[in-house]
Amino acid sequence: MDEVRMSKSSIRSVSIALTMVVMLIAGTMITNVDAAASPVTLSSDISEADVMEGNFVEATLTLSSSDTTYRTMEVYLVASWASGVAWTTYFMDTDYNPLEGDKISLSKGGSGTVKFLIVCDGVCSAGDTNTVSVLGKTDPKFYKGSSRSNCGSTDCETDTSAASSSSNVTNTISISITARQAYASTVTCDAASSTGNNQLFQGNTYLWGYTLTNTGWNTDTYQFTSVVTSNSGAEVGFWSVSPGISNGKELTGNSDSSSTAVHSAAGSISIVPASNARPGVYNIELTVTSTNGAPAAGCDFDVVIPEPDLEIKDTDISFSHTGAWINTRGDSQRVTITAKVRNNGGTTDASGTTTTDVEVKFYVDGSQLGSAQTIAALNYGDETTVSVFWNPARAHEGSEVGIPIKVVVDPGDKIEETDQSNNEGSTHFKVVRTKASNPSFYMGFLSLTAAVGAAVLLSTYYRNKEDLED
Repeated sequence: MDEVRMSKSSIRSVSIALTMVVMLIAGTMITNVDAAASPVTLSSDISEADVMEGNFVEATLTLSSSDTTYRTMEVYLVASWASGVAWTTYFMDTDYNPLEGDKISLSKGGSGTVKFLIVCDGVCSAGDTNTVSVLGKTDPKFYKGSSRSNCGSTDCETDTSAASSSSNVTNTISISITARQAYASTVTCDAASSTGNNQLFQGNTYLWGYTLTNTGWNTDTYQFTSVVTSNSGAEVGFWSVSPGISNGKELTGNSDSSSTAVHSAAGSISIVPASNARPGVYNIELTVTSTNGAPAAGCDFDVVIPEPDLEIKDTDISFSHTGAWINTRGDSQRVTITAKVRNNGGTTDASGTTTTDVEVKFYVDGSQLGSAQTIAALNYGDETTVSVFWNPARAHEGSEVGIPIKVVVDPGDKIEETDQSNNEGSTHFKVVRTKASNPSFYMGFLSLTAAVGAAVLLSTYYRNKEDLED
């Protein structure tokens, strides 16, 4: 009996298990029916695009239904981003009205068009890339009075779920997007002028190079302005500063990568400091403005107007003779002393004094020789010579190298300079004493006597020669 009862119990358990398996299989079959491939296909007119910052790019989506059973097919559109960072998107009809609930209805076997807008704002900035995927969830729409056989649901009468809840999905399309800046530019200025540094001198012309580059996506044109200012408030009204590139310069955007595209231009700012510009630091600023509204670009740099720097080196002093004589009566040989004077700095000092009517004084044995010499003007880089005549009053002693000679420029320190210590040069000149009244006279007399003697000898020779021939 126990064996029989056990057998019946086992049979009952097996029956229950089989029933559960059948139910699971049925449920699975129902699910597979609900998740069947959608009869709607999705396509896009673009697979990649560039979008400008603060603007949008448009894709035209086409939805086509191959279903011939149901009167209307509802499609709920979904956009997702591979990066996890969602850029702003809109699904719109062909009149650019937002689709209510991101949903479009297709007629039996019909098609529809959706404008898909991708906006670069907020989390999107130039240089970013992202990929958006779009698919549709589809579900036939139930109409009252429909039968179960043509409504597409296992429970037509009570099934009110929206297409957004459907597990029937279309194919997926993907669009790769790159964010661009429509209009942008950069300006890079050289570190120094064409002379190799940032020192400028009054009245001279200097060129300061720079490069303008269109870093935007679109072609743009530009306007140029340049100004000079003084940190100390010095007068700048008489400076001349020119950008070097004419207004309206056009540069190609980076959307054009052809060999004929011109993305950058080199220019030189022309700078001419005023002739009376005071020493100090000045700032030159270049501003480049986009015609299409890009942020202004530019650069600025400091330049220096130095103080005057008058100079006489020891080696700048020279003499008409290598040495001179003086006799016992005090007569001496006349000597010309010459000095080179130059200006290594500016032409105006901080007080406004200019390097004009510059005085130069010569000193012999510590005493001034004659009156001061005057140089009319000594601009930057100028070098001139001044000279005086000198008749030595004594011979140098054996313990001396020679008679001390000194030449000083701006001896009264009327001009403020970068370096006052190089305003004088010094050297020595040898003067020897002689007993002769005038060594130069005797040397000339001896030369004359020798010449006369030679002439007499030659005359005698030719006269004797003629007598012998006769």
